[in-house]
Amino acid sequence: MRGNPVMRYAALMILLLLPMHAFGEEQQIRFKHDRSLYADDKGGGLNQPEGVACSKNRLVVADSGNGRLVLYSIVDGEPRGGTEIRLPQVVYPARVAMNTKGDLYVLDARQRKIARLTAEGVFQHYVDLASGPTVAMVVPAGLSLDGNDNLYVLDIGGGRIMVFGDDGKFQRQISLPKEYGFITDLAVDAKGTIFLIDSVSAIVYSNAKAPAVFAPITATLKDDLKFASNIVVDNKGLLFISDQNGGGVLAVNQDGTSRRLFSLGWKEGMLRYPSQLCINPDGDLYVADRANSRIQQFTPLK
Repeated sequence: MRGNPVMRYAALMILLLLPMHAFGEEQQIRFKHDRSLYADDKGGGLNQPEGVACSKNRLVVADSGNGRLVLYSIVDGEPRGGTEIRLPQVVYPARVAMNTKGDLYVLDARQRKIARLTAEGVFQHYVDLASGPTVAMVVPAGLSLDGNDNLYVLDIGGGRIMVFGDDGKFQRQISLPKEYGFITDLAVDAKGTIFLIDSVSAIVYSNAKAPAVFAPITATLKDDLKFASNIVVDNKGLLFISDQNGGGVLAVNQDGTSRRLFSLGWKEGMLRYPSQLCINPDGDLYVADRANSRIQQFTPLK
């Protein structure tokens, strides 16, 4: 190729066409649209769902516009059923998380409360957010669980992360980064490492190196994110961020490289105002496609 100007030009053009933040070949991640869920088992349509949580055999939807939860079973990779759960203690479910026992934590965005439910959807109690150090106002905005079923709550009113044990007792708090725009969500991996997404600066923070201190692990992702609303981490450490205003999802490696997935629209496989994401152990990605009033399932291409 050294003596062939045509070959040199072709190689240069290939390099220029590669996205700046693309993963290396061994890190490529691609999904195909598998199916969309629009209703419960009685045909009652979803209405602007904002939350979704999943395991290998269960899928839970926070059907926010209808003020309810919908529970699906997953059989051979396919969500089935769709049992409606309505509770007077939860009026506007916006985020949901599932622990290793199948118990559910549901963030009620209107009441600013977090309810704990059994796997069947029976109300147990509210998480005692007032049990931590006193602040003027606790405003829970995100929740996530580690591998030991400890609950992590993003309190944007107090500028902190609150950590509760599986017994419901407050354990500790971690202050948000000193300089940030607006932290909209958090994700916690099995080991308890926390990841934060700043929607103003479009930067991901982590406390991997120092448990009490957050540091950025990416440069600004503004070229790929218009307004991030949710962040999750899979069992391989790959981060997924929903781009609410941009109608897509950004996959981010912890070395800062990224790849944008999906596009804005209403057709199958496209997104409008995506909210919460979840990834099950098989690598299936579920997206609460809020403005399209559906949950979309994407399966990884091997």
